[in-house]
Amino acid sequence: MAPTVPLAALALLALVAPGLGAAPGCDYPAHRWCSSRDAAVACQVESRCPSLPHPAAAPVELSLYYESLCPACREFLVMNLFSTWLLLPDEMLNITLVPYGNAQERNVSGKLDFQCQHGPEECLGNMIEACLMHEAQNFSTYFPVIFCLESGSSVTKNLEA
Repeated sequence: MAPTVPLAALALLALVAPGLGAAPGCDYPAHRWCSSRDAAVACQVESRCPSLPHPAAAPVELSLYYESLCPACREFLVMNLFSTWLLLPDEMLNITLVPYGNAQERNVSGKLDFQCQHGPEECLGNMIEACLMHEAQNFSTYFPVIFCLESGSSVTKNLEA
């Protein structure tokens, strides 16, 4: 575990040697590091700012049932949901992704057969993404990969890249 440095020491260092002590991307003077959650995160001192407000409400629960090749689903996931997830603190939004959407399942001679709205490639894309989620288990690990897969022309073609 890395040694901890008191905030006062970091502030003093920043005053004596500007540019040293502050995290890359921290554009705040030392005396403003704990003035807001954004400043504390940017300066990587969030754990040293006990006065930061804590969320008053439970996080918003959002479940997205989508199809891996559906143009509207992909646009929402890539253009809206991913950027919102990046901007909001973890404690404000819990997202559940369900790559199933408008699929149908039938029992054909004791075997499940899936029909996807946009064809067999979409069923494969849905399975790839569901498998990724199952194996990675951590949303912060698999959501950026799903964003990458959904951002290109085809989930299955983007998989190799």
